Amino acid sequence: MADEKAVRKRLEGASVHRDQFAKSDFALSPGTPNDRTRVGTLQANRAHMLRETEPLEYAIMAYETFTTDGTGGNTETFNLSHNPVDSGATDVNLVLYEGTNRVQPDSVDLGADTFDYTDDGTDNDLGVYYASGEQAQLQLVKEAPNGVNETLDSRLINKLHLRDNAKEPIELSLGRSYWQRYVPTDWTLDLYVDAPYTAAFMQDVDGGGDPEPATNAIVSVPYSAATGSIEGLGAVVRMDAARR
Repeated sequence: MADEKAVRKRLEGASVHRDQFAKSDFALSPGTPNDRTRVGTLQANRAHMLRETEPLEYAIMAYETFTTDGTGGNTETFNLSHNPVDSGATDVNLVLYEGTNRVQPDSVDLGADTFDYTDDGTDNDLGVYYASGEQAQLQLVKEAPNGVNETLDSRLINKLHLRDNAKEPIELSLGRSYWQRYVPTDWTLDLYVDAPYTAAFMQDVDGGGDPEPATNAIVSVPYSAATGSIEGLGAVVRMDAARR
């Protein structure tokens, strides 16, 4: 059995630095509508402690595709299926691509769930990332190599969009035990989404092999990291998570 006192002593003596996990730190994949899907995963290469005293940021986007009509220069109105909203979690509510090119819509009408766009060409693929007000859940989960896991944070994505994050920042709450905040070396930190839409951080809009990013999507999870592994930490955290 791991000696918790010895592990705590090693943690207290470790050199650490502060940073945050961003979406670029995760291996990303699209969600499956109406199914709890892992949309991001990273493997810790050193011991991490998630911080509860600094703001946590999430902005998860719905992704939808359209095809322009056969008349070049024609202004079209496209209907968004999942209740687009004015989000307080990101600066840009809707990001539009025509193929690989980031373009601007002519207008966006959130009340009517539509946007207008004029395509100079014909039959082109459009990809749209936007903030949705439909109920959806996001979970932050840590998992050991042997499969023991624990949900560290759970949020309704739609409520995150509808709050003013500058005035009402969110933070992690990891007070169930001393060890809950720790992500040991070789453990994964995963993002799961259960939504009625395709939640995505990047998608290949035109099928050409190069995905286009959701520049309005945000992930920021603050942490303190040791300079390396902490002997015995994995065993202690695994036992702690298994108790719950």
